[in-house]
Amino acid sequence: MKQIFLQFFAAIFMYSCTSDKPAAISGLLNEQNLASQFFTINTEADTTLLTKSGCIINIPKGAITSSSQNIKLEIKEALSNTDIVMAGLSTMSGGQALSSGGMVYFNAAEGYTIEIKKQIEVLVPTKNYNRDMQVFKGDTVNGKIDWKAPEALPQDSTTDKVDAGKALFLNNCASCHKVDKDFTGPALYGITDRLPWEWVYAFSKHNSEFFKWNDCIEGEGSFLERINDSTKLRQAKEHGHILSEGERACIYHQCQKRKYGSEMTSFPMLEEGDMKNIYSYVKSESDKRPELKDKFAKNCCDSCVDYIEASLGLLAQKEKLKEGNGQFFNLNRIITVPVQDTTIYEEDTTSTTLYNKITPTSVQATFYTINIKTVGWYNIDILMKNYNDCMESELFVRLQGNYNLDVNINLIIPQYKAFVEGGKLKDSTQYGFDENDGKIMLPQNAKAYIIAFAEKDDKLIFAKREFNTQTKQTVELLFTEISKKQLKSEISSLKLDNVDAEVKDSKNAAEIRAVDKKINAADKIKPKNCNCDFLMPSKASTDSTYETLFKIGDSTAID
Repeated sequence: MKQIFLQFFAAIFMYSCTSDKPAAISGLLNEQNLASQFFTINTEADTTLLTKSGCIINIPKGAITSSSQNIKLEIKEALSNTDIVMAGLSTMSGGQALSSGGMVYFNAAEGYTIEIKKQIEVLVPTKNYNRDMQVFKGDTVNGKIDWKAPEALPQDSTTDKVDAGKALFLNNCASCHKVDKDFTGPALYGITDRLPWEWVYAFSKHNSEFFKWNDCIEGEGSFLERINDSTKLRQAKEHGHILSEGERACIYHQCQKRKYGSEMTSFPMLEEGDMKNIYSYVKSESDKRPELKDKFAKNCCDSCVDYIEASLGLLAQKEKLKEGNGQFFNLNRIITVPVQDTTIYEEDTTSTTLYNKITPTSVQATFYTINIKTVGWYNIDILMKNYNDCMESELFVRLQGNYNLDVNINLIIPQYKAFVEGGKLKDSTQYGFDENDGKIMLPQNAKAYIIAFAEKDDKLIFAKREFNTQTKQTVELLFTEISKKQLKSEISSLKLDNVDAEVKDSKNAAEIRAVDKKINAADKIKPKNCNCDFLMPSKASTDSTYETLFKIGDSTAID
């Protein structure tokens, strides 16, 4: 008896703060806020379905058995932060915070019973691919989901590329390069988003036919000869000259040699497929670290190329950027969705929308794969503590005012698609989100939100607060009274999906806007702490001609 008592006491003592979460969240933020999509299918035919958010569901013939050959399926999907929050689908596994890559619900519609005999493949589109994600199965108890039984992502063409690329990278590149920091050579973070894939492949292999290195460095008409001849430089500007890929590579190459003190090793033995695999790995590793995007937007030698090209004619550069849309590296797959003899409609709490039959289409996107073996919710996740930038932190939430209520309190980190439910800490006066002393593993300096609400005298009180995560902080919340209908508007006003908006700019839109700004301020883009002068003519040799040639718009001459 004494042993049983001690075990019971220990269980209570070790229970985390998440045990004190009110169940009222299911009344306001719940799955009913997600529209259901219904598909009528023939179980005796191979079927491919395309959902509204771009998920592709491959159902082999005989994968589903039922009392009827023609059945109706219900699909829900929560791929955006707003959908996850509105559905109350907390990203937690056994009390630990998760970062989600998207959630999908697969089941028979009401009135139908099905059994899955063969696994069903679901492809979930993503904008940032993390090879370390796992597939969790949702376990619903008393209206709340806990994500359990994680399994590795199943092998598909994307995982195969990334895995093969990792092996090639370690054998050929790792002695000089790291993805997330400078080493013997420059960090490779984001290079697949900055430079066209042909450029990256050819540079890695020192492809002389592509770049014509010698023509760039020396000889009549070479870049160095032209930029040191004031007459030819003026002619180049008058004709809106744009650097060729070879000339840009020449500048980059010379800059790298001076910055790192050596020439990059050539890898002529690597085939195009090898290069594709290597840069699949580099892109996947880059996508894991969204917090480094600004840090590695450009490296020193990228900036030198831009600076020198700015001096030769930005308008031509802008036109080239327009032409270059779509030439950058990605992990996309092209999936053909054939015609299906099926009725598809979407239903939410306010309306029902009928869609026409799926027409033949090709969907191009980067996908995670889920293999469905039973009905219910599936989530693509990684424990947030496994991100490299996560640190042990302390986060406390204090409620302003005297509230003796069951308060629902939630932490949202949009960049990581994390929606973490909180509860009272052991002192019963403050709230937290993981351990009952306020400790939690958090990414640092990430934009985050806390939302809280409770029902008081048949009315809803609500509070929200935006902040940037730190290792130790206290967030205070002030409640205001709102209607239940206003709750969705309040959550929508947070603009949680700006980090992965559905409508994307064309590939070079940001660069084009940047060029527009540079046209009248070329002097401002000269890199700091990065010497580009090795490719620029000396002022002494060109005298006042230099200042005239390098003055763009209303800007002052470049120093």
